[in-house]
Amino acid sequence: MNRFLAAALAALMLASPAAAHPETLLRLSETAEREVRADQLVAVLRAQATGNSAAAVQEQVNRLVAAALERARATPGVTVATGFYWTGRTGERRDQWQATQEIRLTAIEAAPALLDLAGALQGQGLALSRLAYEVSRALARRESAAVTEEALVALKERAERLAGVMGMRFVGFREVRVDPGRFARPPSPAPMLAADQARATPPSAEPAELPIAVTVEGDAILKPR
Repeated sequence: MNRFLAAALAALMLASPAAAHPETLLRLSETAEREVRADQLVAVLRAQATGNSAAAVQEQVNRLVAAALERARATPGVTVATGFYWTGRTGERRDQWQATQEIRLTAIEAAPALLDLAGALQGQGLALSRLAYEVSRALARRESAAVTEEALVALKERAERLAGVMGMRFVGFREVRVDPGRFARPPSPAPMLAADQARATPPSAEPAELPIAVTVEGDAILKPR
């Protein structure tokens, strides 16, 4: 081989970072978890009617929902939205008509007012099908960001610790993957029947502590000391 070419190749190999500083990739994962107190109360109520005429049962449901919406809109701090609307035949001989529509109530600061409102709507003939505390979207974003930071710090500390055990040094991550945190949702309770209008006692609800966990994975780059 030409001595000049050989010298050039040797110089190239010496200048190559891979040749001078061989890297080791260490694939790691770390999970951080905390419990957060649910802050948003959600109530789902259903207006329902059954009869011989499709028009009649729909009219009854429409009146119930219109009255419920009017009352809910007048309650400060409570947000109201309508859910699905369904009409169809029912009964063993399919000779009856049934109509139903849901309304969804949510509140954060005004949870006591929502409970009073739900009790009043039960007294008007609506059935309470779900009542539970959840984590609001704003709180979920804040807590997910905080837990992600905890997981990333733990991932870096673990990479540095293991590098020392291996007699190497940690220089950074080639790639990091973050699994978005998820709050556990409380199980849905069994459907609750409408209260007797003469004794419309408001329902009760207490917020629960819900866990959120975030998992991060990273390819740590290790080099000899």
